Amino acid sequence: MSSSTILVKPSNSPTGQVSTSGLVWQMAIRDILTLFRTPWIIISRSMAFVIQLFVFAYFISGFVSYSGFFQYYAVGSVVAMVASISFVIGYDIFEEAEEGLLDYLLTLPVSRRQFIIGRSIGGAVRSMIYVIPMFVIVAVLEKFSNPLSILAAVLDLFLLAFGVTGLSITMAVTVRSANRFDVTLALLDLAVSRISTALYPLAYLPNYVRSIAPFSPVTFASQSVYSALVKTSLNTTELAGLLAFVAIFIVLGATIYFRRLEGGVYA
Repeated sequence: MSSSTILVKPSNSPTGQVSTSGLVWQMAIRDILTLFRTPWIIISRSMAFVIQLFVFAYFISGFVSYSGFFQYYAVGSVVAMVASISFVIGYDIFEEAEEGLLDYLLTLPVSRRQFIIGRSIGGAVRSMIYVIPMFVIVAVLEKFSNPLSILAAVLDLFLLAFGVTGLSITMAVTVRSANRFDVTLALLDLAVSRISTALYPLAYLPNYVRSIAPFSPVTFASQSVYSALVKTSLNTTELAGLLAFVAIFIVLGATIYFRRLEGGVYA
């Protein structure tokens, strides 16, 4: 999955150096292109989304006594997909360490900070590229046309992708066993996406989930996106929770990643 390399192109400046933003962007582009080199991820998850929305949600909406359930589920499905695809960056980083590719990447004329920021941005942007077609389908299907509401929803989705990318990076540099890492990230993906109010309203969740779901980052994002698209309003409480999640795991992931790189853990 992570067998691609990155080329640092020469600059037109007299010193031949590439700007900081240029180096960060090149790191981000590498991770964005990696997603398209693994089309099976896009195909499989796109099929899952289509089945989930047009088969499962359609039939279950007839059995749920909740007005507007299909609309609620459609919006939540996009949010859950953003969270799920954002975890893939963790698998990339872990595989790079196992294959020795990370050693090559660290020899490039890119600072550790630029490397980490670029990877976080790349993971978030490629998640958005993946999910935008699904978002468009839902927007057309539910006739969401307010440009400000759509922009606010896209911003919420990007913040979620950015935060989950930081969480995934944190796991990738913390868990050393391959089998343990696969299980940990799969369970974390399932927990973050399902223990939330993205797909089902809080009142319809089991009692043991109801006390945890309000604090899920996917809940923050889904409620904020739903408020923006359906209610055309700004949910400041959920947005604040989402921003807090992003800040915590981007800083935490970058800090741990930086220390692991400098400590030679991957050598």
